[in-house]
Amino acid sequence: MGWTNYHGHCNYCDGNGQIEAYIQQAIKYKMKAIGISSHAPVPFECFWTMKANELGNYLNEIAKLKFKYQSEINVLTGLEIDYIPHITGPDADFLKSINLDYKIGSIHFVDHFDNGTPWAVDGSFYDFKDGLDKIFKGDVKALVQRFFQLSREMIRTQHFDIIGHFDKIKMHNVTAPQFDENDDWYLKEIDDTLNCIAQKNIIVEINTKSYERNGLLFPGVEIFPLLLEKGIPVTINSDAHYPEKLEVGYAFVAEALSAVGFKVLKEWVNGAWCDVEFNKQGLLW
Repeated sequence: MGWTNYHGHCNYCDGNGQIEAYIQQAIKYKMKAIGISSHAPVPFECFWTMKANELGNYLNEIAKLKFKYQSEINVLTGLEIDYIPHITGPDADFLKSINLDYKIGSIHFVDHFDNGTPWAVDGSFYDFKDGLDKIFKGDVKALVQRFFQLSREMIRTQHFDIIGHFDKIKMHNVTAPQFDENDDWYLKEIDDTLNCIAQKNIIVEINTKSYERNGLLFPGVEIFPLLLEKGIPVTINSDAHYPEKLEVGYAFVAEALSAVGFKVLKEWVNGAWCDVEFNKQGLLW
């Protein structure tokens, strides 16, 4: 038994706690593997991403801890990398000389303000409304379509292992509904994006970061049957920003995946992504 987590943030970006604290907590949870995936540097000022001059230290620290804990847990080196057209992405030049075990590709930024500042869509509701009004003139449908357009562009043009929180654009709907997730136009965006993911055989994470706070999953359980139908591989990640949050919502997600027919999760085994059976208590290694 024992779970894994490949999406987590430490003190190198916007996480709370040092890398070793996450590893030690994972061992306490009897996890079989933990991936460290700080937000990769971006070439502009951003308070929640790693600073470019810290990347070498980040990689060296993980390498040392991999060796230190090799008999207790498999520690993986990853990054969560933003795709911003013509600016950065999973295939950015600065990543080509870096030896990563895996990459998470994510969309946080959707276009930019008039002064050229990229706009992050997953900040506070105030910041969300500010960008929606100033960049998209209040047209939430246009914003959502642009988010998924960028997602599909990333999937088609970049190389990465896991797509991060692929429908995160819905995050404010739970407290301040912005659009109807059952509308045909929205379901088409979901379907088109999943088709792209299936074509590239990218892993979809079931991201549980918000589950404890408001029950949100990215994607939600209503998408699970589509993932199965399209043959898309999945894994469960907590997107932890605190060591103690490494397994938030896992049992619920595992049970929900099993209920629609999933038998396996994609897991890192001996240097490759493999199918591993699971139940709500953990992975059946």
